[in-house]
Amino acid sequence: MKRCHVTGLMAALGLQVAVMAGVFVGGVYPLWVGQEIRLETRPVDPRDLFRGNYARLGYDFSTVETPDLRPGEVVYLPLEKQPNEALWRGGKPQASEPETGLYLRGRVSGQPWRAGNTVKYGIEALFAPKEKALQLERELRDGAVAVVKVAANGRAALVAVETKAINN
Repeated sequence: MKRCHVTGLMAALGLQVAVMAGVFVGGVYPLWVGQEIRLETRPVDPRDLFRGNYARLGYDFSTVETPDLRPGEVVYLPLEKQPNEALWRGGKPQASEPETGLYLRGRVSGQPWRAGNTVKYGIEALFAPKEKALQLERELRDGAVAVVKVAANGRAALVAVETKAINN
């Protein structure tokens, strides 16, 4: 009887470790295999009492006015490289995965009764110590460039945020 309990306990522990490893690998996967791109961004808010200090970033393509997209749905945003620039721009969001090209995979959030919804791509916040978050807020008031790594499956990870002055 004791051997059965030990086996069950080890199986439960192994399952928990496997789930935690899966979450970790899913979060860092774009950093390992993703293509580095640059997206124009604007800061929104530097702090949150519960999550800590961070620079929250907004993107022009994060707000969608398409009425057929509902909260919770997955959205794919094709990305286009701008000629003569180092920046990429978001195209028109769509419900199906693009067959070719680089794209971001996001999830619609918002209220169904509102005209516009927000799409979260996982690149909306850069966490930093308090002093650095406040400094980022001051430096990024006029806009910035987000350095992002995008994996082939559309998952993205924020690598850094640069002021526009560096890139002009």
